[in-house]
Amino acid sequence: MFVVARREDAAVESRLRAAGSTIARGFFNDFDADGAKETQPHETVQFLIADGILAADSGIAAARYAVQVSGKYRPRLTAVEEELRRRIGNSAEVVSIDGVQRPPRYTSAELYDFAYRRAAQRRPGRAARNAIVLPISKTADWWEKSPLERHAYFYPHIDAATGCPVHGHARSAQEGIPTLFRRLYHNPDGYSRSGEFDFITYFECDDEHVETFERVHQALRDTARNPEWRYVREGPLWRGRRVLKW
Repeated sequence: MFVVARREDAAVESRLRAAGSTIARGFFNDFDADGAKETQPHETVQFLIADGILAADSGIAAARYAVQVSGKYRPRLTAVEEELRRRIGNSAEVVSIDGVQRPPRYTSAELYDFAYRRAAQRRPGRAARNAIVLPISKTADWWEKSPLERHAYFYPHIDAATGCPVHGHARSAQEGIPTLFRRLYHNPDGYSRSGEFDFITYFECDDEHVETFERVHQALRDTARNPEWRYVREGPLWRGRRVLKW
């Protein structure tokens, strides 16, 4: 949930802090997350505050505050959103995006070993303080391809459009695999829905690897290396830092 304050003053900030404290009750605060532990809580909350100058006047890019709430039951998450809206009132607008984690669909034993086995583990917010959220959608042409055709774009292959060898998604992103904590969320109601995103990509990293994210992002956008991006429509990129509370 992204919170776009209608004005920035002490009264609004106080109201947001109180609302955040209320909705956090009963959830594990992911600011203290530690991926090295064998078991992780299922119901979590993570507060975020945007860094620097906001990039827009409305929508996600205009949000100074954000909060990620995760749980097993969607009705409970809906109730948390309703509570946040009620407590904030007319002080701010809330822009909500739903997402659900699913098992990787474009994978094999080799790709799992390359991309998942050595993937960065989650670390507490004091260490990995940066959070980046990028909603994306795929074009209709992408969804018209067969699963096997879509699968090929994640591996090195010969680009059908140019006849040239290309890295594919996984190899283009390989610099970030051990350094950027990543989660991919799917639209729980399906893909290609009007006015909605297909996916939310979420990243965390320490200060040293913010530039790594930039390089990986640009590599994925380079269709000469990663033709899959011809079919990607990016939403607004949101950057912030993880905090214990608003």
